[in-house]
Amino acid sequence: MNSKMTVGGNKLILALVLSILTYWLFAQSFLNIGPLVQQTYTTSDALLNIAVSLTSLFTGVFMVAAGGFADKFGRVKIMRIGLTLSIIGSILVIISDFTFLLLLGRAIQGFSAACLMPATISLINTYYHDKERHKALSMWSIGSYGGTGLSSVFAGLIATYIGWQWIFIASIIVTLIVLLMIKDVPEAKATQSHTSKFDFWGLVLFVISTLSINIVITQGGDIGWYNPTIIILVLVFVITLTLFYFYEKRKREPLIDFSLFSSRYFIGTVTSNFLLNTSIGALALYNIFTQQHFHLTGFVSGLITLPYMFGVLITIRIGERMMETHEAKKPMKLGSLIVTLGILLLSLSFLPTPIYIIGSLIGFLCFGMGLGFFATPGLNTAVVHTPKEKLGIASGIYKMVATIGAAFGITIFTTVYLVIDEHVSRTTGSFIAFLVCALFMFLSFISTRFIIPEAKEKELF
Repeated sequence: MNSKMTVGGNKLILALVLSILTYWLFAQSFLNIGPLVQQTYTTSDALLNIAVSLTSLFTGVFMVAAGGFADKFGRVKIMRIGLTLSIIGSILVIISDFTFLLLLGRAIQGFSAACLMPATISLINTYYHDKERHKALSMWSIGSYGGTGLSSVFAGLIATYIGWQWIFIASIIVTLIVLLMIKDVPEAKATQSHTSKFDFWGLVLFVISTLSINIVITQGGDIGWYNPTIIILVLVFVITLTLFYFYEKRKREPLIDFSLFSSRYFIGTVTSNFLLNTSIGALALYNIFTQQHFHLTGFVSGLITLPYMFGVLITIRIGERMMETHEAKKPMKLGSLIVTLGILLLSLSFLPTPIYIIGSLIGFLCFGMGLGFFATPGLNTAVVHTPKEKLGIASGIYKMVATIGAAFGITIFTTVYLVIDEHVSRTTGSFIAFLVCALFMFLSFISTRFIIPEAKEKELF
């Protein structure tokens, strides 16, 4: 492996951050431009909703497999493939008004993100060490959370004043720049002591199980939780996941090495990460509630969420410093508690409108600050305790559970809101739905507190 070469530095960090922005800032902006896209494609609401969710679905389904590919075939190679797929997906989305190409482009964008996220995290852990790795992971998290926070405002501005297609033209330009920036980065992959066969059937079982549960989580509310289709998909998930587990336990070179989950550092961080990322559902819930109840435009409700991004930017490096001077658990626990506080402020929808809006601004600031505290220590704890030959697969699992957690949060919290809105009132529905979200955030704190062992970061190197 070429990882002994000194190839780190700010240029590579910038390239890695720009590469993940192709997903978090550009591809995810599709969530906010649906009506404009529908005018271009003159397609049905159902097909538009599929196009919106397709990228996240394919990202979540294929991320772990792509992490395994990065370990086996090379992290730089998989990153380049991901960037190329991003360009192809963006071109297909804007090249015509043919709905099939729109859906195909969104699916390819999902494959792209699935390749990029585990590969870029693995490259950070390969080419950066100690404090430099902490800094690189912080910059990666800024790209991830900052891109998410800026996405709605960015998409609204570009789509309103220039045209939504320019979002993806900009993505293509950024991607080409990144490809030039990494052209001399040496390859990094896991050392293979022997030639191993690719675990094809393991991949098939894993994709079927992950795809089925993702459809249940994201579409169950629309299709109906007791609909035979959803029930069948739940059974498919249980059966294929069981088969996958026992099949992989017998493989010499499995797709997923379950020994990763024997580490309390890894399982604790993954669990906390899953619970904390359900908070993305609070962003969706807030936009739905304020647009319905206060009749705000999507752009205005997006502006109210902007303190979320500023909060992330303020505290990410602080969380990094806390990790270096204390154990990583401290900023992780603090982050979970601050997010809990932020969500509680968002729940106070029964207050007079001006006071609630001010409380929301403070709430989103706390929301972002909490995620900022958690981001780098959480990601570092997950990868620093992982063997180098398993970095890609571990990174893929870590980000996959974040994606599934976000989808789970959107489904759970919006469903609670809509049910109570229908039978009681809108403000009661939002209040209780945000309280459920706050409970998940506190469970993230509990997971960090009791599962992850006490250990100071400086003792890990």
